[in-house]
Amino acid sequence: MTSTPLLAVEDLHTHFRTPRGRVRAVDGVSFSLDRGRTLGIVGESGCGKSVLARTVMGLLPSNARVPPASRVLFDGRDLRGLSERELRSVRGRRMAMIFQDPMTSLNPVMTCGAQVVEALTWHMGLSRRAARDRAVELFTAVGIPEPARRVDHYPHQLSGGMRQRVAIAIALSCEPALLIADEPTTALDVTVQAEILDLLNRQQRERRMALILITHDLGVVAGRTDEIAVMYAGRIVEQARTTVLFSRMRHPYTEALLRSIPRLADPPHTPLVTIAGRPPELIDPPPGCSFAPRCRYAADDCRRLAPALAGDGHAFACWHPLGSPLGPPS
Repeated sequence: MTSTPLLAVEDLHTHFRTPRGRVRAVDGVSFSLDRGRTLGIVGESGCGKSVLARTVMGLLPSNARVPPASRVLFDGRDLRGLSERELRSVRGRRMAMIFQDPMTSLNPVMTCGAQVVEALTWHMGLSRRAARDRAVELFTAVGIPEPARRVDHYPHQLSGGMRQRVAIAIALSCEPALLIADEPTTALDVTVQAEILDLLNRQQRERRMALILITHDLGVVAGRTDEIAVMYAGRIVEQARTTVLFSRMRHPYTEALLRSIPRLADPPHTPLVTIAGRPPELIDPPPGCSFAPRCRYAADDCRRLAPALAGDGHAFACWHPLGSPLGPPS
């Protein structure tokens, strides 16, 4: 008998009503995540990664629409059927999210410690004194120096890396079972990026959390995830265990993302490899495979009919995958 996954997303669609028409930001995404496991979601800006995360968390604007058939099952409970009051009891307590820019996600008129205290008193019922002591412990756990002093600092008094550590401390404060990190290293120095990613992995292992790591960089998830889902134009186009995906990737878009990563072995001034063209318009996407206009391997059938995501263990949506008899070498 197989255990129920902690998170199961089933045929998720998230559309936005705009003056120009309906934007299909997430267009039929399904995946599951077990307790204590890490899933990387990778893709270019605008592919739907952040909207997917916000849909799971129930943090969508008023012009968003999610059809009733779409389901988000958390610990066997369908979050789509919960009231806002019921969802607030889950969000922050059982599942938490780290946003891209800590300067905009943190409250600029509250001290960093007060923002941790607020979460602990609301969800955990701690007294303000006990919550403050816990905030100092959390600041210590995420590597903030002089934590007893930093809890009284405002976000603008901290560096970008320290602000991101505060955001992580807030997310971890109620010991959630699921943590979603949406581009947690955006605009940070390379060395600080590595520190933040190492911190997330260490906290994930120590707390046995499930972790969703969202990024545009395959290099970020290479050694830090159990499984990777590659998104393009609102859909997952390839999904596999991390070791399998890097050893035998099948979708041309995954290959293009990997080729665009700078390599230390390249000589100075080596031009970066880019993906030609632009992502498709999500209001009126072209027929066929959404990546076909930018794919160097595309054939006529790729432009006529969209391939379905299929495969046992290693799923991909491509008519001529890398390494197949009709496709290019992997």
